[in-house]
Amino acid sequence: MKTFIKRTCTYVALLGAGLAAGAASAAELRLSVETPPGHLRNRTAEHWAELIEQKTEGSVTVSIFPAAQLYKSADAVRALASGALDMSIQANPTLSQFEPNLSVLSLPAFYGASGDDVLELLAGPVGDELWDMVGRLNIHVPEAGPFLYAPNNTAYTAGKQISSYEDLSGVKLATPPSPIVVNLLKALGAAPQATPRSEIVLQLSQGQIDGLGAVTDLTIMGGKLWEAGIDHVFVDNAGWGIYIPLISQRSLDKLSKAEQAAIEEAWAETVGWAGEQSAADRAEARSVNESHGITYTEATPEQIESMKATLLAAQADIVKSGGMDADFVERADAALNGM
Repeated sequence: MKTFIKRTCTYVALLGAGLAAGAASAAELRLSVETPPGHLRNRTAEHWAELIEQKTEGSVTVSIFPAAQLYKSADAVRALASGALDMSIQANPTLSQFEPNLSVLSLPAFYGASGDDVLELLAGPVGDELWDMVGRLNIHVPEAGPFLYAPNNTAYTAGKQISSYEDLSGVKLATPPSPIVVNLLKALGAAPQATPRSEIVLQLSQGQIDGLGAVTDLTIMGGKLWEAGIDHVFVDNAGWGIYIPLISQRSLDKLSKAEQAAIEEAWAETVGWAGEQSAADRAEARSVNESHGITYTEATPEQIESMKATLLAAQADIVKSGGMDADFVERADAALNGM
């Protein structure tokens, strides 16, 4: 991010001042995630929390509530905005319910993009715009920004093999709660249903859905969703998922400048670690899933190009109906193509 390097020195200077006064009345923050213990998001939250406590010398502590114990995904964002929740780490599709432009990474222009290109884009003016938009929700994104999760695939199904986009017709797919993702899958003929992460296993077991759409290998591995019946994947690298650290602005404003600086520095040290953990998880996720009986079917380049053409034809309407800023989408597209 453009201001991160400039602010780092300021953060370091602040860390040595003001913490002793805060220690007398320690702030206890709550961090909510809906993923189960052991998931990458949870491990990242734990790493961040430990560093916060170290860097504030105990004047700020963070309690982590996994598996939607406090809030389901969208409810966590609402709670952050109101100040009822202090911290979270959320995927871009979830946050896009409240800031639609975060769905830009799910648009066809990003299909097949490299992770390095996505990170470079988000470290520049496009990322600055996005985090300013999130800031208008009364939610702060730390200066060091997000980390890559994994490339999305269009369909992970239970007892139903998808070998082409035509096979998606009428298939009920639970999706992240993003209107843009839902409309993109509808344009491909699927029957997407925005579904909280915490309800997926139950809906699979009851046959309410056929699988998941626009999620990742890590989603399956982290949730052990083969136990809920997922046994096929249609692989097409349909955009990227990122995890975004979030802090309620109301909660942040209650802390001293030194404590705020410590939280920023703690995330700056966490994000690189999380990126390395994510890369390691991505490297093993497919083999782990395959070892539990999940079959992978690769989309052909011809299938992907045909699909992108279909979605690009519908993109303007999807962007408009989803409340995205068409000019912002154009800037993001131009920046990506200029890399």
